Amino acid sequence: MRSPFDLNLATLEKLAVLVQGVTNVGKTHLIGDMLKHEEQFGPIRFLDVQGEGGWSTIAHMGWPTGISEVIENASDVQDFAADCIRNKVHAVGLDGLRLLYNHILVAQVQSNPKNAGQVRLPDANLDGDRSKSYWANGRFLMEQAITALKGSVKILLATSTSAVDIHEVTEKKSIAPDIYGKMGSGLTGLFSFAGYMTAEPVGPGRVSYRVSFEVRGDVQTRQRLASPLTEPLVLPAGLGGWALIKAAFQKGLRKEAAK
Repeated sequence: MRSPFDLNLATLEKLAVLVQGVTNVGKTHLIGDMLKHEEQFGPIRFLDVQGEGGWSTIAHMGWPTGISEVIENASDVQDFAADCIRNKVHAVGLDGLRLLYNHILVAQVQSNPKNAGQVRLPDANLDGDRSKSYWANGRFLMEQAITALKGSVKILLATSTSAVDIHEVTEKKSIAPDIYGKMGSGLTGLFSFAGYMTAEPVGPGRVSYRVSFEVRGDVQTRQRLASPLTEPLVLPAGLGGWALIKAAFQKGLRKEAAK
């Protein structure tokens, strides 16, 4: 389908953001912050991947009923995306991309009746040549699920834990989303922005929260801005971090911001 668009348009009408980081740096809290900010513009939804369970960190924020659900596989995401279109959902927070990909890969293994009930990754020793198709189909389904979700809402914020990864092209080691196989390097390409979040104690009861979207040699990041960010964004300990991130993106869309 052909769809003309204005190449001069510089807005954040559609925004897909991936935030990775080790555990306990505030990724799920940032999702809650985003949803509380964006609910003024339209319906919001929270997706928890089966086995993640991080929603308890934002349960105190006060939410309308019927906005949260647990998903397990790619078809769940596709169905959810279709519901978002029908209900004109504005913003979605997806917590747990690593586990989502795990479920997708396990489903590939179990697609062979001989592997019914087996909870494992594709394995060349066990699956033979089929293991290659399992990995390829798993990546395809993950990409299609994220693409469908991006197309169904105005704002998407997704999270992943981090790990050291060898990039599928450069073969350099860096911090990347903790996703099996080549999907670790490929995941950042599915989002307009991919950042690395950290939390460092700076005194009694005080923590410095930061998220990096700037180019770094040690972390895989991404930003689609005319005036790219060149340093980490320092986030407040409470709410307001998402509004700060969004404002920085909006400023970076304008080339004159670098002058």
